[in-house]
Amino acid sequence: TFVLYLKPMKGDIELMNQLSIQLALVRPYPPTEKAMVAHASSLISGVNGAVIEVLPEFEYFRDIIFHFKHSVSGKAATPPSTPENYTWKPSEATLKWTTKPTSSEDTTPLYHVTAFRGHHQEFVDPAAVTKTTSKSAFSNFLSFFGKSSAERTKLSCADPTNIVNTCAEKFQKSKGKPIQVKNEDDILHLTTPELPTFGSILSPSDAERFLQFMTAPYIRIPLILDFFANGDPGRLAALKSKSLQLIVDAAMFEPGMWRRADFTDTVTEIPVIEEDKLQTLLATPMGTLFNEIAKSPDVLTSCVVKILERALDMDVGKYNKKSTSGPLILYAVRLAVRIEGFMKFALNKCGPGKQRPRGLESMDNIKIEACMKKIRKMLDEQAFPTLEYWIDPSRTKNVDISCLVHAHLLYLFKNYTYEEFDFRSVSVLLSSQVYLMINHRFSNQIYDDLADTADPTKPPSSIQLAQTEVFDIIQTQRHKIMRYMREKPSEGDDAMEAVVRVATGTGTRTESFDAKIQKS
Repeated sequence: TFVLYLKPMKGDIELMNQLSIQLALVRPYPPTEKAMVAHASSLISGVNGAVIEVLPEFEYFRDIIFHFKHSVSGKAATPPSTPENYTWKPSEATLKWTTKPTSSEDTTPLYHVTAFRGHHQEFVDPAAVTKTTSKSAFSNFLSFFGKSSAERTKLSCADPTNIVNTCAEKFQKSKGKPIQVKNEDDILHLTTPELPTFGSILSPSDAERFLQFMTAPYIRIPLILDFFANGDPGRLAALKSKSLQLIVDAAMFEPGMWRRADFTDTVTEIPVIEEDKLQTLLATPMGTLFNEIAKSPDVLTSCVVKILERALDMDVGKYNKKSTSGPLILYAVRLAVRIEGFMKFALNKCGPGKQRPRGLESMDNIKIEACMKKIRKMLDEQAFPTLEYWIDPSRTKNVDISCLVHAHLLYLFKNYTYEEFDFRSVSVLLSSQVYLMINHRFSNQIYDDLADTADPTKPPSSIQLAQTEVFDIIQTQRHKIMRYMREKPSEGDDAMEAVVRVATGTGTRTESFDAKIQKS
């Protein structure tokens, strides 16, 4: 798992032992602890290629896990002396595995992994380091603000400490002493300049309330959604800013701590003083959002629908990044589509005759299906016509705005299954894809489009979606589109005609198709 040490853990040893039995490989005898560790190390690293030769997918699985664990560890994967504009080739990211003894006295083998011009890929878990050193959690936090380029910030965007120290006016104007925020008492002691008002978009009292929600990860999702869906319209308008979008997304979609299957402890005292114990007790088997979907989908759905409805009520008939309505509507659309995706996934996993995943045992399928229909109805009947109206060639000639809206039209059909496909979805997916490929300049850098501008109070730039997510939608829906066009060639022909009109700006997506319906 590469969580604590670069050597096989108990589960790794058992896995290699079982694979050795299954594949009739030689196992150490006598099976001492040291011999089993050495045996597992050689098989996992590929020094002994017996497993990888028979199961080549094991090598990819191992490398995927290592790359993921390394990417969230904070350690740089590339040498610090690498030129800033150097372009790495995919082949240079290939991990090269071997083993080395722990020390001259201890011959226990450790993984030695290199990549990127032979740079040692050392994985260190920050949480494990905190537990095994005398540094306090606050000292560890302070180290994130050093000048070293070798390590990156590892804190969540929804962490209240991180929010205060990056978004508050006091810390944006000058480098002040970082403040640690753990609970409501810490927030109550913040001065007005220390409150993150996001460029005075939120009032100090609203900022204080919003920040308090972040200190309660288990229940923050309904609190945050209700905060923006109801009450002062100014709160909802604040969601046009890049920083608030990042924070809300992190609070909504980060899974939080995971609960093991054998965990049976319950809350026996209130309050729970020990923070680690509290976090463990409030952990979930599938993440906090799935927990909300299983236990309280009504509140989740009503708030998402209301946010989208109120945002669409602010529409001024066109997208303007200087106004509130445009960026707000696009963010509300993204939020609704993502929530719909989580619900559809949960419903698919809990279908008739299927064993329900742990954490979704109590989910009401009928209620979830009704919730999905509410969200989809709002997207189809109000959001979709609004976005298409924005990009009518007779109303806008701005290519950047058209690229932005086309990316969100594409995003609207992210969760569509083949059974839901029709002319509208196929024509939008194809025309928006072609328009983006012709007119949008995709970056060769790996970055999140939400985080590519300096001013956090402004709307996100470019298409406001990570380009990897756009490519994922295109690739996921490609086979379904091809199948649909083979089975319904007439509508497929109309869809391709729509692509030509949209790409060349000579008409709307539905111009010819609507005329055909009127004639028939």
